[in-house]
Order: sequence, then structure tokens, then C-alpha cells
Amino acid sequence: MNHSYLCSSHGLFLPACVISLTTLLFNNYAYAGDWSIGGGMVAEQLAYRDYDAQFMPIPIVTYQGERFFISGQGAGIHMFNTDTHSVDFTVSYSSLSFKPSDSDDLAMKKLDKRRATAMAGVEYQYHAGWGTVSGEVATDILGYSNGVVIDVGYQYSFQFGKWQWVPSAGIKWQSRSFNDYYFGINQQEAQRSNLHEYQAKSDISSYLSLSSYYAINDNWQLFLSGHYEQMSDAVKDSPMTERAYSLSVATGFLYKF
Repeated sequence: MNHSYLCSSHGLFLPACVISLTTLLFNNYAYAGDWSIGGGMVAEQLAYRDYDAQFMPIPIVTYQGERFFISGQGAGIHMFNTDTHSVDFTVSYSSLSFKPSDSDDLAMKKLDKRRATAMAGVEYQYHAGWGTVSGEVATDILGYSNGVVIDVGYQYSFQFGKWQWVPSAGIKWQSRSFNDYYFGINQQEAQRSNLHEYQAKSDISSYLSLSSYYAINDNWQLFLSGHYEQMSDAVKDSPMTERAYSLSVATGFLYKF
């Protein structure tokens, strides 16, 4: 059964979400029993002050089964799955993180590290001829932020010969604890760094993505994808940030068995 996945907040990175890109690109032609492997590179510019662009290799493994699937750096179980509706339980890697040594700002170097984490949640998707609408609720299961993220999005796929283009858009609500862990500054950090103490609130951000891949033959595909997120006021107001957006680009290849 054909089953496509909408870009979600955790995962592709490309985030900020590596997971979002891999699930978006490689499940449009995934049928029961299909395995794919591949690799690529992600370049990501986060909103943090004087923060170096991040470059990460991405190994990719995908599998589509009747009940179980693997998508990039995540996996899940189909709790309900038809050609029109699907409900999945998912676990995925969220790459959003902060490493003080990667900032060129002396005050930022005195802050605590923010770690990447794993997110688990439930996703609903509605598939129609005019596109796919999805909604997902996920929480940090490693306990770094104890935060919750709700993502609602839309995607549509265009085919031009061997090229496929997949634009998508959505909004994302992040809880107070999620935003405060990644963008807040506690009292001890403020004293060390001379940055203002800051407690981030929950808020809503928006994003746009455009992905494409080229089918070299029945087995080999090349891909290129970009993800732009307009940060919420809770993030933009943080002393840790200097820009109102984050941006990521990924490229690579995939081999389908």
C-alpha cells in the first residue's frame, strides 16, 4: 500500500529537522516490503547568536511494512492505515541543539549545552488528490526539555518527468518547557555570561519546505531539499538568538532495493 509522510517538526532536521526531509522525500514511492539505503549532507543555520553553520552527514535507511516502518532516523507503527486515513505512533531523532563552543560570542560560550533528543508521538494524516494534511503531537522522551511539540502541515507532490517536487507548509506549537530549554537563560547562566535572564514561553512558529528528487533509474535517486522556519516571538526575544529564522538544506542519494 502506498503511504506518504508529511514533513514533521522532529526530526527532518532539518531542523532543525533531518527526519523531516528524509520522511518527506523517500516515502512517496514506498510500498510494503520496500527497503532503501542512502546518504547525504545537511547544512543548517540556526537562530543562535554568532553560531557557526552546522554540517552533518546523514545516513538514510527506510523500510515500509504493513505495520512497521523506518524513515530516515525515525521509526513507527501503523495503528490505522488506509489509502485515505492513517494514524501512526512514531519515534524520531530531533537534531535541535546548542553547543557553546560553536558560537563566536564570548557570552554565549558561557551558557550550558542544549542536547538533541528523541521525540515520540502520534500522527494523523489525511490523503487526497489535492494533497496531504497532517497533525502530530510529540514529546521529548529523554527528559532534556520535557517539552511538547504540535505540528500541523500540508504538502502536495508534482511530477515532471523524472523530477518530483514536493512543496509543504505548516505551523508548529512548542510548549513553554521546550522553548525554555533551547532558548531560555537561567539565573546561573545569566550570572556567568552577563546575558539577561530569560524564560521563554510557549508560542507558534511557521515553516516552508521544498523538496525534489531525480530518478536516475528504478533504483537510484538523487535529492535536494530546503527547509525554512520563521521563529516565534518567544524564540526571537531570547538573548540567545540574533535572527528570526532557521534554514537548512540537504542533498544526497538513495538506493531502493
